[in-house]
Amino acid sequence: MKVNTPIAGGAPASTKRAGIRSVTAPEWRALSLAGLGWTFESYDSFLLSLLLPTLALQFGLTKPQLAVFTSITAAGQIIGGILFGYVSDRIGRVRTALLCIGIYSLFSGLLAVVPNEHWFAVTRLCGALGMGGMWTAGAALVAETWHASRRGKGGALMQMGLPIGAIIAISIAGIVTELNGGLGGQGWRTLFLIGAAPFFILFWVARKTPESPIWLERKASAQRAAASRNAPRAQLNVRGLLTAFFFIFFLQYLYWGVFTWTPTFLVTVKHFDFAHSLKFVLALQFGAIAGFLLFSALVDKLGRRPMFIAYLLVGAVAVGVYIGSAEPLLILCAIFLTGFGVNGIFAGAGPFLAEVIGDTASRGFLMGLAYNGGRLGGFIAPLIIGSLATTPSGFVEGLATTIVAFAAAAVVVLFAPETRGKTLA
Repeated sequence: MKVNTPIAGGAPASTKRAGIRSVTAPEWRALSLAGLGWTFESYDSFLLSLLLPTLALQFGLTKPQLAVFTSITAAGQIIGGILFGYVSDRIGRVRTALLCIGIYSLFSGLLAVVPNEHWFAVTRLCGALGMGGMWTAGAALVAETWHASRRGKGGALMQMGLPIGAIIAISIAGIVTELNGGLGGQGWRTLFLIGAAPFFILFWVARKTPESPIWLERKASAQRAAASRNAPRAQLNVRGLLTAFFFIFFLQYLYWGVFTWTPTFLVTVKHFDFAHSLKFVLALQFGAIAGFLLFSALVDKLGRRPMFIAYLLVGAVAVGVYIGSAEPLLILCAIFLTGFGVNGIFAGAGPFLAEVIGDTASRGFLMGLAYNGGRLGGFIAPLIIGSLATTPSGFVEGLATTIVAFAAAAVVVLFAPETRGKTLA
């Protein structure tokens, strides 16, 4: 395999263009594998949020008991992201991504046949290991393959898989509801069975995706150093790692707090029926797509910090309106902007983590540690909000805790360095 290392690092000045026309074939292929893997993972993740009311009826569970499913998912993603970040440093980004896709596809399909809530929890935990690892391997692949002048764009386009996967989940749920007369019975099982398909689709994509040129060069350098008995030591940027961790921690609290409970909140507090609530959730996802597109267009021009602050501000105001308003049209607009800010800000996560952590032979492991360790925020958010959601006013108070997370994330960004255009090696 021919390795074109300047793609990710120091390309000649004449090639340093951030426009979409300058994107190379290896960059597009890396984005295809990472983006599609992330899209199908998002389908699997968001499906659980849609099905919480159905699972409550099927298994006879309370809201706090339902929150265990989402917290187990977050816990599996934390473990899997860190574990497979380490694996990706050893066997490569592409092979690790395909391995993780296989894991979450297998266990998503198995959810279709679980007999009770206990087996559901165990199976979900196993599948979540692959979910966490997929983001780590995919984000590292894109960050190390796309040129520094357009890395933010590549990372944002990869993250668009998040709302697209959710929209696919909503659409297929709507079709199954129509055909099945609801999601009870075999309806919810059909949705999880469909989640077994990604491996068979992406196996062929992975075969045509070249490995990260930076990872290949590091592997070759390590082999040369080992042969000369002068192996380099991995450098650890503690400040960068902590910045990445706390940034993701608060973003994950926002995401899991808002997105996990939105369908249930709309049904139980705003008193929308399920079909009506799906329209509002779709507004959330289309807002996210708009957020990703704008982020991808501006982040390599304006920088990471201004974009993050702007998105946090929009998201905080939108969530405040969404949980406090009783007017359907205003709620719809607020939910659109919630998707824009809360979901759209993840467009910059992959490149920012790679850049703030810096150059190290353990980049995959450290990105996995920061991103998936930061999922602790996603682990506790459903539990906190679920425990408060025993009454309508408690539900509102639970979602209001996300406003604190917005402020905390903004503080982290203000103390973080600007990393726009940073060359990786």
